[in-house]
Amino acid sequence: MFALLSNSQTPDRTVNFNSTIGGAVNYTSITDALSGVSSPSVIWVATGTYTEDEIIVPSGVTLVGGFPADAVSYEQRIYPGNTTPNQQTVLDGSYEHRVATVYGTLDGFVITRGYAFDSIANSINGAGGGVLINGGVVMNCIINNNVASEVKPSPATIPGTFVASVGDVYCTDGTILKPVYSLNQQGKIVATLDGGIPAGKVAQGIVFYIDPAPTTNKFYVMAKVSTVKKIFFNPTFDIPGIPNYALSNDARADFNGRAHTDSLNAYIPRWIAEMGGNPWYNHDYAAKYVNEYNIPEGTLGQWHLPSSGELYKIWEVFPQMEACARDVLGWTTAQTPMFKKDFYVSSTEYNAGEIWALITYSYPWGGWGLETGNKTQPGYVVPVSVKEQNQE
Repeated sequence: MFALLSNSQTPDRTVNFNSTIGGAVNYTSITDALSGVSSPSVIWVATGTYTEDEIIVPSGVTLVGGFPADAVSYEQRIYPGNTTPNQQTVLDGSYEHRVATVYGTLDGFVITRGYAFDSIANSINGAGGGVLINGGVVMNCIINNNVASEVKPSPATIPGTFVASVGDVYCTDGTILKPVYSLNQQGKIVATLDGGIPAGKVAQGIVFYIDPAPTTNKFYVMAKVSTVKKIFFNPTFDIPGIPNYALSNDARADFNGRAHTDSLNAYIPRWIAEMGGNPWYNHDYAAKYVNEYNIPEGTLGQWHLPSSGELYKIWEVFPQMEACARDVLGWTTAQTPMFKKDFYVSSTEYNAGEIWALITYSYPWGGWGLETGNKTQPGYVVPVSVKEQNQE
């Protein structure tokens, strides 16, 4: 999460500073600094990695990270997106507990390896593996490699350190590059990658989703959005092997795009042949597009037509995908954005004549999201590939 706000007040307390700032009391742990703190209060935290129990930031309390241990003023603070790792203030949950719950303000930290769980689906206890915002504000933070699950953390379920994060660039040889994302003065997300794509590396796509199930190790990569529109298929009928989803929540939970695409590619060509291959049938449908997609060269067969759940996950993070495509990969420009206000085809069926599609005509004013649309309506196609992370 990013914000352009800051709090330049002098601290009431500090953590691991070398010298006293005004009348601030210095502590050796964040937990001790928060203990008995009154509201309002500001606490400055020196750089380093903190593996404490879950941090609870009370209402009215501002916890600010990014200070060198020898800092004497707020101006010496460094935001985590502008730092080297040894300049960051890291809150590390060690995959044992949620990192932080915030009622006040948490500003300028790396929040990582948190683990929240509850066996009851959609429980608040199982939300926010890294940070649970409960009426508070989290800003200028990097939040990555956290897990929210319905299973207790244990050696059997913890995946180790995740390699991939949302917004990373996946290369054809399995290398993962990590652009830095920040907000510019206009509040727009921008991406930077020091040195660009390394020599000898070929970018395949952008990571848009990490499977939260701790034992799957899967992440999802998107390719360029098509520049031409394709339809699901014409004429319309039920595709064997693809279930119909009547409810939007069920459609959002569908991550079976690979299986759906396999069903489409198995059934439709046979159906066309059985009908005599008449030219009026659609021979240039969406699943065929991804089946023949080979960008970059050598990735043929790795792509599928996204399910509605996969497509919606792309939409949830599309500003970050747009920034990477524009600033790092050069796929698009500010004048030719990757995500237009339009109709996007998924592989998830609503019924014999309709699919669940991503419809963004009215974004951001409402009337957008997963909606049902006719299978014969042309829409843009986003090839998707599922990868498996290595573990460190």
